Amino acid sequence: MNATHETIVSKFGSRISINFRPQSRQLWFSPAGRFFDQPIALNFGVVYDGVRYGLGFGSSHVDFQYVEQHESFDRVTFRCRDFRIGIDCEFSFIAPFYPQDVILSTLPAIFVRATVRRLIDRSVRKDDAKRIDVFCDAIMSGFVEREGVLFLDDRYYLADDHIHYQDTTYLRTFLNDHPYAFGGIQGQTAIASVQPGRIDAKTILVSGNIAQGVSASADFVIAGYVSQPVLKAKQDDWTFLYSHSYADVHEVLAYAISRYEAILGKSTQFDRMIESSSLGSAYNEFLGFSMRSYAANTWWLANPAGKPWFSVWEGNCLFHSTVDVEYNLGLFYYLVWPDLLEIMFDHWDEAKKPNNISHDIGAILDADGAAYPHEMEIEENCNFILMLHAYYRMYDRIGVVNKYLSTLRTLVTFNKACDKTGNGLPNLGTANTIDDSSDDVQFAEEQIYIGVKEYAAYVAAEDLFETLRDREHANLCREEAAKIRATVDARGWLSDHYGVTLRSAFGQINAQSLYTGIGANASADGKDAYSIYTANGFLYLMLSGRDIPWNRERLKVDIVTAERRTTTPFGCTHSSVDTSNIWISQNIWRDLCAGYLGVDMTANLEKYWAFELYENQGARGGCFIDTYGWNKLNYYPRGLTAIGYLASSVGLGIDAVDRRVRMAPVRVPMTVPLLYFADWKDGRVPLVSFAIKDGVVTHSVTHGDLLAGFELSIESIKD
Repeated sequence: MNATHETIVSKFGSRISINFRPQSRQLWFSPAGRFFDQPIALNFGVVYDGVRYGLGFGSSHVDFQYVEQHESFDRVTFRCRDFRIGIDCEFSFIAPFYPQDVILSTLPAIFVRATVRRLIDRSVRKDDAKRIDVFCDAIMSGFVEREGVLFLDDRYYLADDHIHYQDTTYLRTFLNDHPYAFGGIQGQTAIASVQPGRIDAKTILVSGNIAQGVSASADFVIAGYVSQPVLKAKQDDWTFLYSHSYADVHEVLAYAISRYEAILGKSTQFDRMIESSSLGSAYNEFLGFSMRSYAANTWWLANPAGKPWFSVWEGNCLFHSTVDVEYNLGLFYYLVWPDLLEIMFDHWDEAKKPNNISHDIGAILDADGAAYPHEMEIEENCNFILMLHAYYRMYDRIGVVNKYLSTLRTLVTFNKACDKTGNGLPNLGTANTIDDSSDDVQFAEEQIYIGVKEYAAYVAAEDLFETLRDREHANLCREEAAKIRATVDARGWLSDHYGVTLRSAFGQINAQSLYTGIGANASADGKDAYSIYTANGFLYLMLSGRDIPWNRERLKVDIVTAERRTTTPFGCTHSSVDTSNIWISQNIWRDLCAGYLGVDMTANLEKYWAFELYENQGARGGCFIDTYGWNKLNYYPRGLTAIGYLASSVGLGIDAVDRRVRMAPVRVPMTVPLLYFADWKDGRVPLVSFAIKDGVVTHSVTHGDLLAGFELSIESIKD
């Protein structure tokens, strides 16, 4: 097998997954998903003249001669060519997904579509017709034949596979604190062919004819089912949402087969919508690869009364709905599936501490309170405020905001109290979630990153308080924002960039003893270093069409010079002094901020995709890996942040309250689908295209009627 890499296909919310590991010739599988999976002897291929030619998993066949691999939003496709027998075939493993279609997206089934054709080659004679079989081979597995399907009933345990790989002792302690995971998860799996086929020695075979111009197809469904509770939370037991609709795995299988083409058609339609942008093939591959790592972390459940639950694991860290992670992933919800945010706002509000939003809502299979060992008060408070404000502005749902009015008052009052000098920047609660960075970047008082994010949160909160007629707290926010801006303008700007902090942690004892020795030590020159985080807090304001009351030119210069000072072949380090690690998702977030400021950084996608291929073609493995350095955040959901390029590349700002839409493309020509305005029921998505005609920038929008009621303004391209 060549030109292949590790990847995963997983169902949104329902978790059934196949983790492809070609470098070890393994498939890892479980109906309960990643980290509850295990190696399985399962393979697909073609029987030609009595010989089995298959994908490079297991060893009971001859490998196809040449294999190439392609990623897209809902699937991974292996294209296999073998000149020894003159065939060209594709095997697509598909996790059907369609926005806001709960039944389709959560159906616990993976589709496999195989197409086999003759090579277009003179060595294959036109009359060389062949009878072939497409196979699904489970010979060496625990599957049994039952009622015309391959069936497996097994128990899956949390595997110590890539989890907290630096410290397995800590993992054992972690598990002791969350014993609900020890019992494992019982799950059933059934595999059948969609077309008429036969089973011979635990192998499903579908026959067909191939010749020049004649292809054969076969389709398979891999269905999973878990009936038991899989989460303890809110004094309740939660089961997968789908278990309230299907009685067992056979009902899932029957439903999937009966609607196979319709389900596949809708999923393929969305896949093609995503690929209709002009951002290029590296973007499409990276986004698809990342989407499926994200989907593998999603949990869509219900309690006995049918109340829904949605949360997202933080990859190999196993925390549920980590606020700072969802702050980045939120772009997916705002553009594609906003209702999921209302569930998570409730989670975070219920899990909050007296003065601050907690880092997470639980871990592993327990979600009755935060599990992370220390707080990041200012950062997570700001994340919550900025996300809530964006939701209000983009969807005009002030009623949702009103639910959290008391919480908002608490958060801004606490944030203000953390400023002990009166300059607006916090001295307390400054620990942030960049937990593999230097003390200056993660813990220092009066950080510029935290200060600017707090400023943005005050601007957002002021808008919310004014709307809810709370003038007292609106005035508090206005006054604190003014202090921060005055301080950062006067002391934070260093001619061509903003520094990391006004108060270095150099020479101070790290108060967060948990992290002593982790990340880089503070240094004498770390205080004034170049950082990729300065503009982080402004993105949601820009996405929701708000003006940024800040010096945009300085932000632009800061982003450009910081990238130059921190760059590596795979992305930028935390700062120009702290070069210990890179976070790909934070590089992406910086790129998105840059796009709104008129700086085109979309070419960086080539770096990020090169890094993921490097890691998964033979290095550490772990599907989407967010970190380059000693740290390893793997099977991580945060790569889906890249969906935001579809907004930032055209400077998209959406304000549903004032009914305004802004666009300012970062370059021309540019084409992107406007996912926010999609009519998902009818399958119509507007597509905006910018071009230059006679020296003038022009634009066109297909399905422009879907923007009716919004005032559209196209701004000039920023220099």
